[in-house]
Order: sequence, then structure tokens, then C-alpha cells
Amino acid sequence: MPSQPELRDYAGRYDSGELGACAEVTAGDGGVALRFGRGSLSRLELTAAAPDVFRLGSMVARFHRNGAGAVTGFSYSDPLLPGLRFTRPGAD
Repeated sequence: MPSQPELRDYAGRYDSGELGACAEVTAGDGGVALRFGRGSLSRLELTAAAPDVFRLGSMVARFHRNGAGAVTGFSYSDPLLPGLRFTRPGAD
């Protein structure tokens, strides 16, 4: 399970060009919390499943890193929305 400092690496705002929307990621208790849009949807609490992978049932967020190890974005999938990509503004 990632430590709190490691979980904070994922925290921040991410944008999706596909949706024209954003997602806010915060560090949770043993995982991350996702909120899509401008707070219109409830928070999803996902728990660590593997390095850089968090899940809640069939919902999966897989974070991506650059060559230096910095988190640059994530892919979100669930049964209705497979493979949506979100990127951190200014990430390489």
C-alpha cells in the first residue's frame, strides 16, 4: 500500500481533451479520491490495487509517469466509459 507522501504524488487537477472536462484527484486513506467535473458528481474512493493502479469494483484509474518518474496523467475505465485519458496540465 502506498504511503501518504506517495499518494500525494497523484493529487492535482487533470484535464480530458476527449470530454472537455477535468478531474480532481486527492490523496485518500490507502488510495485516491476522484471527482469528475466541477463537483457535480460525488467523490469516488479508489484503493491501491498495484503500483500506480487504483480501483473500486469495476472502476479503475491507472496513472502514467514520465521518464523522470513524475505523474503526468491517468486513464480511467468503468463498464460505461472505457479508457478515458486525463493529463496533468503542464506535464511533460
